[in-house]
Amino acid sequence: MHIRFCVLAITLAAAACAAGGVRLTQQNIAPTYAPGEFAYVAAGRDLRVVVAGNPFGGDHAAFEGAVTDAMQGRHWGQRTNFTTTPGPSAHARYRVVLLFDPPRSLNGARLCRENPATLPSDSTGEGIVLFAAFCRGKRSRTEIKGYISGAAGPGDPAFRELLGQVTNGLFPPDRGTDREPGSPRWLWS
Repeated sequence: MHIRFCVLAITLAAAACAAGGVRLTQQNIAPTYAPGEFAYVAAGRDLRVVVAGNPFGGDHAAFEGAVTDAMQGRHWGQRTNFTTTPGPSAHARYRVVLLFDPPRSLNGARLCRENPATLPSDSTGEGIVLFAAFCRGKRSRTEIKGYISGAAGPGDPAFRELLGQVTNGLFPPDRGTDREPGSPRWLWS
């Protein structure tokens, strides 16, 4: 029995390391959000991404490119082009806002309503925190927060995994209420 427990613990620890040690929290889905809204807005189109903050410093445009590159293909549904420079296919009212090292009290409504570049940073130097919101106008449709203990730069697999898991959690295929009783929530399934 003790050996089985040890094997299970080692397996779970290895899985956490393989996933980059990403911890997701604070997922909030607006009651009126429907997966079809994301599909309507983003399927086969550009979706504007606003990136605020840079935990690594350096050239912000290069950082934005690394961020949007790590988001590609990490959601359900048809292809979406996450970009900071959307073309005419993008719906102007919709965007994804990503804020690195957000203040603890920040919510998605404020992230969508205010200019993210003017929001305060709460960098503690203890890992990387990412707060993301899918916005329609000044309203949050979905939001999620992710954390990793650290990364060497934007190309680090742990950082890319953080962005991938946050992107995946930001666009759930259901609201968490559209499931059979006892089935897992999308974020954790």
